[in-house]
Amino acid sequence: MKHWMHNSIKDALAACPKMDTLDKECILAFILQKNREYIISHPEKYLSLLQKMRYLWLLRKRQNAVPLAYITKHKAFFGLDFLVNKHTLIPRPETEIMVEEVLKHIQQDDTLIDIGVGSGCVPIAIAKTVAKKNKHITLYGTDISSKALKVAKKNTKKHGTSISFYAGNLLQPIIQHVCVPKHSPTFITANLPYITEEQFVQEASIQHEPKNALVAQDNGLALYKELLIQIKDWETKPGDIRFFFEIDPLQSKELSQIIHSSFPNSTVFVKKDLAGHNRLIHGTIEL
Repeated sequence: MKHWMHNSIKDALAACPKMDTLDKECILAFILQKNREYIISHPEKYLSLLQKMRYLWLLRKRQNAVPLAYITKHKAFFGLDFLVNKHTLIPRPETEIMVEEVLKHIQQDDTLIDIGVGSGCVPIAIAKTVAKKNKHITLYGTDISSKALKVAKKNTKKHGTSISFYAGNLLQPIIQHVCVPKHSPTFITANLPYITEEQFVQEASIQHEPKNALVAQDNGLALYKELLIQIKDWETKPGDIRFFFEIDPLQSKELSQIIHSSFPNSTVFVKKDLAGHNRLIHGTIEL
């Protein structure tokens, strides 16, 4: 990468002309611990030699397709700022649909269990929103990755929310350690790994994200099938369960059939994302 002669923000933004300007502004903001507005309004501001070297290093990482969120360690979701790292998926706008749908239904004193919590963005966004309406809900989050749970706990503290986290496989730690009130409406949200090995290999943009948080066997449905089995075998499960599962658009028909097969009296709805793709399966499990 070609070095520039001077150390001003203006010169830094002129470096690497093929790179998106927004990316460069965000990287500079991260290095200087300022916001983008500061970067844009202070083109004359000079960088120290150390800041310049760090900027060049991070530009190289971005050129090598490292996601911007992993470089700055931050990602916005549902109007909130979340800490992320290589152990968590990067929150995506499509997942905000799940949050919006849950908020349409969740009420005072309900229980929410987020399976595969990752950065914690889903339950935290829900918790922050219901708190504004002076509602109280009980929240749990599970993840098989203890490193992801560390990030979720940091985000919970950052946003002043109260969520109980458990390490383990899907719903299993909740079944083992939590007594959910029998008559409490319980919401189960899950954005589990749902892409195939082939999809992972073909999609360059996700190569730096944790593969075990993206890829599942059995046409991408293995973990959702396992979760449904756990729900079915949950001896002390509440009588009122609402589920919200993010999916690949091609999985909506098959997963709907699996849910109906496991719980014949269930109701299943499919919600499209802003691009018009089937993105969320939700409904009620009738026992």
